[in-house]
Amino acid sequence: MSARHRMAAGALAVVVTACFSGDELEPLPVPSTVSTVATTPPAPADHSGVVLPPVQGTTTTAVVVVGPGAAVVAGRVDGPDGPVEGATVRLERLVGDAAAILDVSTRPDGTWRATGVLGGRYRVRAWRRPDLASVEPQLVFVAGTGTVELALRAERFGTAVEFAVAPNPPVVGEATNVLVRVAERTVDAEGAVRARPRPGVGVSLAAGSGWAPQSPLTGATDEAGTITFTLVCRLPGPQGLLATVLPDQVVPVEPLDCVEPPPVTTTSAPPAGER
Repeated sequence: MSARHRMAAGALAVVVTACFSGDELEPLPVPSTVSTVATTPPAPADHSGVVLPPVQGTTTTAVVVVGPGAAVVAGRVDGPDGPVEGATVRLERLVGDAAAILDVSTRPDGTWRATGVLGGRYRVRAWRRPDLASVEPQLVFVAGTGTVELALRAERFGTAVEFAVAPNPPVVGEATNVLVRVAERTVDAEGAVRARPRPGVGVSLAAGSGWAPQSPLTGATDEAGTITFTLVCRLPGPQGLLATVLPDQVVPVEPLDCVEPPPVTTTSAPPAGER
């Protein structure tokens, strides 16, 4: 394999919006100019036929509860536009691998308060359907008679745009595929962010003078929410692109640093007398 083809093994993925557990999208595919090797993980060992010997004693399970207690956990939820009214704040009191849940709602000023709870370790997060959610929960220890104030942040979710480029880096004078995927991220009743592909969405790609388009730069996404554009890089160095998800969501692609093709090495046969 030549050095030029080895450069095609790179790929770029840019996620424009935050994301976390609950995303149901498949991993972003690499455009077709990159060869990929599929691997199959080994199957787990089957222990279903193993019989365990009985042991003496009884099994006990401790029930985890949030209250009643003498502690207070309170705070405020803010989003991109300020305090969030009507958000759900979930407090999970953690004991070992078990958890007890208490949900409270925020007031018009974004504040919330959980009184009469037990002390211990808590995981706290907030959300409001369909578009606001905490990216990461807060972990906090609450004393038995203490008061803890928390500032929770909820991020907005909606249309998400991702990119994949191959080869990466692009090679001057060679075709480069730019794959764009459009998905809709929504917050469900439990505060998890779910992503669904958006087929049939119009996408246009704006390329500067450093690019020579090899395909139409406007089209619609397929059933997987993806569309691929082909361009040739004309000049070495950073070259910018802008994607527009119609009608008006403009998303910049991280500048792609085009590189010169590797030099071609040649070998000559030795003179006949030296063979």
